[in-house]
Amino acid sequence: MLHLKQEKAVTIVALVVIVILLMILAGVSITAGISQIGAVKDSKLIAELEMVQHAILEQYTKYKVTKDSVYLVGNKITNEEALSVANELGITLVNIPTTYFNKDYYRLDKASLTAIGIQDSKDEYIINYISGEVMNITVKKTSNNNPLYIKASNF
Repeated sequence: MLHLKQEKAVTIVALVVIVILLMILAGVSITAGISQIGAVKDSKLIAELEMVQHAILEQYTKYKVTKDSVYLVGNKITNEEALSVANELGITLVNIPTTYFNKDYYRLDKASLTAIGIQDSKDEYIINYISGEVMNITVKKTSNNNPLYIKASNF
């Protein structure tokens, strides 16, 4: 009497199903990872924007106390240049009352950022010391197309 030997091996169909499932899992993981990378980059940009704002508000406070313009770091730019960048970002700049002495906008490059205590920044900013406005002019927008712009809450 012949007994057929029972095979306990994986069939080709089962192997194909397993490979397909693994490819689907890999695809979902890669997609989730890529979206997380974008979110992390956006978080870094927003955090740096807030750091610049805190630093310029601190510098402006020092300027108000000492009346020493050395605390107003950066290169002055025209209001038209600031408005041009604001238009690119799709934002409206703060209307600063005429009672303030200094209504100028400044461009902060790497050297200016280092002078106010922000190291290793690759971006440039346009800022206003009075309103606390900060615009990232290197990247300009997040991955969700939101402008990289912040202003002080009291304006």
